[in-house]
Amino acid sequence: MKSIFNQKYQHDDLDAKLVLALERLSHVFRLLLWEQTKKYNLSPLQTQVLVYIFHQHEDERNITSLSQKLNVTKATLSDAVKSLEGKKLISKKADKEDYRYQFLQLTKKGEDLVKKIEGWSDIVKKKITEISESKKIDMYDTLLNLLISFEQDGLLSKHKICFTCRYLKQTTKNNKTLYFCHLLNKPLAQSEIRIDCPEHEKA
Repeated sequence: MKSIFNQKYQHDDLDAKLVLALERLSHVFRLLLWEQTKKYNLSPLQTQVLVYIFHQHEDERNITSLSQKLNVTKATLSDAVKSLEGKKLISKKADKEDYRYQFLQLTKKGEDLVKKIEGWSDIVKKKITEISESKKIDMYDTLLNLLISFEQDGLLSKHKICFTCRYLKQTTKNNKTLYFCHLLNKPLAQSEIRIDCPEHEKA
């Protein structure tokens, strides 16, 4: 069987080696997240929930939106939220117009904790800063298209990537792809393409 874990097979297949490299990188993320969160008796998911609540707009701080962003079921996220409530790290706030709708918000204790744990991925960013700008742009473009492909296959929840937004127009000039955002009314460099745009509207 042609498995990426079969060394005889992977040596002669670049695609297999790329998949294996990505798989090993995922280990780094899991290790960094786990090492940071176990100090505070949190699970990796609970840590991600706290960080997302801290940085997301109020409209996005609900069970449905967060479960989509974190690519977990609403039941799994609800369990994480219940545990965080029990630890007095988050609370629920009713919508002023519809009291059946609730937002999640951090308590003072939760905010203080996020400031201690949200830097768990900084070491990865530091490594990336050492890569040349041109290679980073090519890498970013490749990863965005991979994410969109996985979204289309149903392996990832829909994210607010510019490439899937109705406001983005792509044209080609001199064999180079140009991007223009009609919402911002300005051209975008390839590095300015957003991976999570709050103004995103599905094309």
